[in-house]
Amino acid sequence: MATSAAPVERQLTGTPWAVRLGRAATECPALEVYDAETLVDVVVRTSVAPEILRGARRGVSHGRPCAVAWGRLPADAPLPVVLFTGGRWAGRTHRAEVTAIGGFCWLAVAYGRFTSVAVEHRGTLCGRLRIRTGHRS
Repeated sequence: MATSAAPVERQLTGTPWAVRLGRAATECPALEVYDAETLVDVVVRTSVAPEILRGARRGVSHGRPCAVAWGRLPADAPLPVVLFTGGRWAGRTHRAEVTAIGGFCWLAVAYGRFTSVAVEHRGTLCGRLRIRTGHRS
């Protein structure tokens, strides 16, 4: 799926990831997620069966471990709660800061060694994923 020729691109400082906000061929807003210049996901705005949690990656940037998770915003506006877990200490949980992007997606970055991510919305678990290993930068 291609986005428009003039997307808004943002490198996630201190990480190997970047996002680009543009428009899909259908003219719907689209978010592209890159891992070290490799496209790993395209999220297109839709009202049909939104996946609140779409994906997650972990990596190392400048010797520092980090993780990223992304998904679609819930229909009823409040940002979801994103919890990264795992690492060296079993049971360790880190609540990440969540950023809305383009009015239809969210993104969360956490620094540390994490193995899974869970997303809650209004106190209900909406999704859980093992975090895939990404590229080193």
